[in-house]
Amino acid sequence: MKKEERDAVSMYVSEQETQETAQEVQPKSTAAAAREQRLHGRDDLPKEEETGLRYKDNLGYLKIDVASLPTQGMFYPEGTEILIRAARGEEIKHWSTMNDQDVSQLSQVDDILNYIIERCVSVKLPGIVGGNWRDLKDVDRFYLLLAVREFTFLDGDNELMVPISEGKDIPVSKEMIDFIQIPEDILSHYSPEERCFVFNLKTGRTIRMHIPSLGVTQWLKNYAQAKQQIREGFDTDFILYAPMLISDFRKLSQRAYEAMVAESSSWTVQEWSLVSHVRDSLAAASEAKIKYTNENGQEVTIPLTFRGGLKALFTISDPLSILC
Repeated sequence: MKKEERDAVSMYVSEQETQETAQEVQPKSTAAAAREQRLHGRDDLPKEEETGLRYKDNLGYLKIDVASLPTQGMFYPEGTEILIRAARGEEIKHWSTMNDQDVSQLSQVDDILNYIIERCVSVKLPGIVGGNWRDLKDVDRFYLLLAVREFTFLDGDNELMVPISEGKDIPVSKEMIDFIQIPEDILSHYSPEERCFVFNLKTGRTIRMHIPSLGVTQWLKNYAQAKQQIREGFDTDFILYAPMLISDFRKLSQRAYEAMVAESSSWTVQEWSLVSHVRDSLAAASEAKIKYTNENGQEVTIPLTFRGGLKALFTISDPLSILC
């Protein structure tokens, strides 16, 4: 391969990002207790935990309770801190270029979603220098986007509506986003030490599977696009499984990834069957859903969709209202 072609498929190296640290840190025991309560379906959490937001200081950042995320913090290291700030004019301007109605623009839409996360969400991982937005799990992205939105439109006069039936909408908040519902046959293999699912096979192989992170997903997307641009083939099957087989985007390079692809060629039918089952189950469990109580007092879960599409997240429903 020519040098310029190698450069075309060389992936990004994550930049060192300045991390804002929180003056108000939740005790680890409280965070762990909150996660345990949520894992077992208990609803007696303290009100502070239910809100999911805590003021940091007067710099305009809010600290997110990691246990309130759809993943409940299960797949982040203990002591992870996540803070958000309100979106500013520059971010809204870029967001407004989104065309989420054109299926050919889905890659651009994904980039714009990540743009808001990158600019408005700060992540600090214990013991890791350079923790950043790429460490966030894909399934937590919409919760954090809604949190940023709510902090941006503090006056509450710009409700985001979701359709629940023909001609009927309800306002949505981040608290309505449902936790991921992991099947028990997979949850039983969760390792609290490794923060992932660990499967020890009779073949002697150990396979670890993860909830995909934004960094891994983005790296793989860039890799596929670069390969397509230079018309070079790649394993289009493995790349579908890769987001759940790779723990950290920092470990990724073209050489490391392609070595992983080559190593997987020795996997048995039984091993691939396991990986396929876990991938499908986790993908279904990670679909964005909201939970609300209907007029009959019944709890209902529906897919997360927005009236007006994704663009409505950071646009004003009645923009002419600012006129005199």
